[in-house]
Amino acid sequence: MPHWDDLSGWMKVQLAIMAMNNWAVQTFNIHIHSDLEAAWIAAGKDPRVMMRDRMRKEFDRLVRPRLDWFFIIEGWSQKTNAPTILHVHGAAVSFEPGDDRKIMDAAARAAGHGLKGYAPMPRAVHGRQFTRERAAYANYLFKAARRRDDRLGSRRLTMSRSMVGGAREFWEMITGQ
Repeated sequence: MPHWDDLSGWMKVQLAIMAMNNWAVQTFNIHIHSDLEAAWIAAGKDPRVMMRDRMRKEFDRLVRPRLDWFFIIEGWSQKTNAPTILHVHGAAVSFEPGDDRKIMDAAARAAGHGLKGYAPMPRAVHGRQFTRERAAYANYLFKAARRRDDRLGSRRLTMSRSMVGGAREFWEMITGQ
């Protein structure tokens, strides 16, 4: 069996979902505020890294420190088959009642929504409870990960340290490594 470091992002997400299966999982699809995206691009910053840092900060502040979460960043629309505003698709573990709302609020704030000085963007924040394990969810997350996008590097997946640890331990347990 391959070592954890040699697994594809798709497989790591599958393992993360399986590892989170004992708890409720809140999914989120969030457009990065256009003002925030423009500022990052103008400054030459990597939007994935910026979202990772902002997501960690907001989850630590609004939900709990060391929350298990991941996201994929992309800038492609299947509907128009063209580039679109950068957005993230991801999920986080919801341990307690009310966590799902806190997760959505934290992810939205990380993307620039609900912050002072940022105009509201319609239809920018969506989410729901994850209800079943199936390969189609990871396929959906990675649908545009290989598309060239000058705003993004080749790395599109981000996982919290605790999520990497849990998914990696799960992989090592099932493979006997």
